[in-house]
Amino acid sequence: MDKMIHTFKKIVDNPISKFLIRHMLSKCKKDNKSKLEAALEHYITGDNKCLLCKLDSYILGYIIKKGSEAFGVDEEEVKERMKDPYWTMGLINVLKGIATFGVKKPFVPGSPFQVVWNITQRCNMNCKHCYESKGNSEELGKEDVMNIIDIISSEKIPILAFSGGEPSIHPNILDYIEYASEKGLYVAMATNGFIFSNKERCKEFEEAGLKFVQISLDGLNPKTHDEFRGVNGAWKRACEAIKNFSKTEVFVEVATTVTKNNYKEILGMVDLVEKLGADWLMLYNFVPVGRGSKNVDMDISPKDRYRLLEKIYALNYEREIEILSTAPQFASVATKKSGEIIPTHFYNPKYESNEIRQLADFIGGCGAGRFYLSLEPNGDIYPCVFFPHDEHVKLGNILEDDFREIWEKNEVLWKLRNRNLLKGHCKTCVNRDICGGCRARAYAYFSDVCAPDPGCIHNEKWMEIKNERRYINKSSRHHRHKRKIKI
Repeated sequence: MDKMIHTFKKIVDNPISKFLIRHMLSKCKKDNKSKLEAALEHYITGDNKCLLCKLDSYILGYIIKKGSEAFGVDEEEVKERMKDPYWTMGLINVLKGIATFGVKKPFVPGSPFQVVWNITQRCNMNCKHCYESKGNSEELGKEDVMNIIDIISSEKIPILAFSGGEPSIHPNILDYIEYASEKGLYVAMATNGFIFSNKERCKEFEEAGLKFVQISLDGLNPKTHDEFRGVNGAWKRACEAIKNFSKTEVFVEVATTVTKNNYKEILGMVDLVEKLGADWLMLYNFVPVGRGSKNVDMDISPKDRYRLLEKIYALNYEREIEILSTAPQFASVATKKSGEIIPTHFYNPKYESNEIRQLADFIGGCGAGRFYLSLEPNGDIYPCVFFPHDEHVKLGNILEDDFREIWEKNEVLWKLRNRNLLKGHCKTCVNRDICGGCRARAYAYFSDVCAPDPGCIHNEKWMEIKNERRYINKSSRHHRHKRKIKI
């Protein structure tokens, strides 16, 4: 098995293969698209292309075949999957990543698979955990927003997720969803669901091109949820929104931020969310940034987090609904249970053979700055929505800076992608490849992207430091002169 992967690495991770793939990134004038896209189309469907692109398709076919063999995947199954345009964009990113960064752990694609765009800071709620501070930050005009969507599309980033604030109250959100969909993007949106208790509004967003909706529900009952969200009636409306969207073709995910307020309600929420008709339940880490920095005490202990992850891991084998978590430690639970499912942030892949299981070492763990990026309303770029808005971790601005230059050369991104730089137990952990700790949580507590994740049971010696909250400025984050504890 290791020998097969090593052989595949030798085939694709060499100067000649990288040169050939980079050559395919240029545009073919005859086929009016990148040579890589044209070659893939010929490989997948047999579509007629120019002679050079046909030759390129044979090279790609050989690389894909060897990759399929190395990881125990049927090549014909790969071809079938690639008929989905979003999967094709994903494969293009994988090949670009091989050409740019090589085959390494963790794997870095040629562009992120997803951009989460906080399109506005305006909101109709006042949630205790919000990573944004409710307000009216500088928002871009319609033309600039469309230009950014063009950039995201040209970079072959498959997924664009609108968030906020509350994106559904942005006056141009339907136009943005429609335009992004027309550009071939898989469009998602995170919402509190308040306006979607109205079925007609759900239909409007579906017709505009929305494919995936994430609706926040933070309690088993109105008391827990409404207190957390700061709006009476929010729970009832969120439940109605879930039911309404579940009757459409839009994929429905329920998002729950796990805190001391709702920790004991989570297992009951699995039943509730399943009855409401959702496809997935995503359990979010509480990361104390934005307004959340004023409510640090809501965070659960590492031991409680681990016990919860163990319980929901078992439920994935028993229930129809899929239960995910943004806590990278979820994958570590899987190794203790010797299960077929090794979770990632995007979904819970089931590895049915040891060969495929090896993929977890490449794609697992925190995806900040690797599989996704976040955008602020003004176009500023951060590794993840849960990173505080510090200049230290701001990567640039998508309208002012070259996106390709940022993705390939930014120093913060290189640190996030190099797990040899991790500190504390994260550096030596046997699960480093499939976990690596939450980098946003580590930065929120220690102002260091490589710091240990204090939310893990193996970093308990850092809990005292965490509880002192020396790195959490309760009002703002201007006091960077504060003494840091050496990690």
